[in-house]
Amino acid sequence: MINNPPRIINLGSGSRGNSTVICHDEKILMVDCGFNRKQTLLKMAAMDLNPDQVCGILITHEHGDHIKGARLCSQTMDAPVMATAGTINGGNLSILNNQTLRCSETIDHHGFAITTLKISHDTKEPCAFLVETAGVRTLFATDVGTIEGLDISLMTDIDYLYVESNHDETMLRTGPYPAFLKNRIISDGGHLNNRQSGVLIKSLAVQSPHLKAIMLAHLSHENNEPEKALATARQHAGDLPGVSWDVARQNEPTEL
Repeated sequence: MINNPPRIINLGSGSRGNSTVICHDEKILMVDCGFNRKQTLLKMAAMDLNPDQVCGILITHEHGDHIKGARLCSQTMDAPVMATAGTINGGNLSILNNQTLRCSETIDHHGFAITTLKISHDTKEPCAFLVETAGVRTLFATDVGTIEGLDISLMTDIDYLYVESNHDETMLRTGPYPAFLKNRIISDGGHLNNRQSGVLIKSLAVQSPHLKAIMLAHLSHENNEPEKALATARQHAGDLPGVSWDVARQNEPTEL
């Protein structure tokens, strides 16, 4: 039993902004900063989080719903932006205080062991992050595109899983989006659907015997529903006794 376990808090997730934090020992590591500075500070205050404790801002890729507040939050919090070279260049983040990360490598940053993992998405050099602190390992994997080609051999012994479950296949197919956007979403550079999310979770759970909790993230407002996401992902993930499930909300901070 860990006496002082880390807190993992989703500040908001969806097409209008994404940001999650992991907190331990008076340090906060932020994963994506897709809300403007004012929104980010308000969301942190709602969860009693001190922005002065932010020691780094990890960025998965350069789309606006993941980097919108990165520049001003980095300055306000005096925290480096940490991302791959492709994301730094693609997001015009090179003039900021930043640290370049390399896929498949692990670094230590203020007590957080951060492993950068290559994923598929239609950006320059997207990634997922496996973060370990106080012996607790959390995987943050959104905007994954496809589970094919993922090196899940590096994604082992996960305690907490924050994973994309973007759309319901039927809702997307019959919904109002134009054909080009539907094709982009279902492509290898797009987003995981609920079924794919469940399949990925099943693979990760096999090699994570101490998995405690799963949070489905980056749900589409137009093409998904929390109940559908949970039901479908759980169906394809199989029986995971003792594991709690939840859905990350767009406008409501939620603790994993």
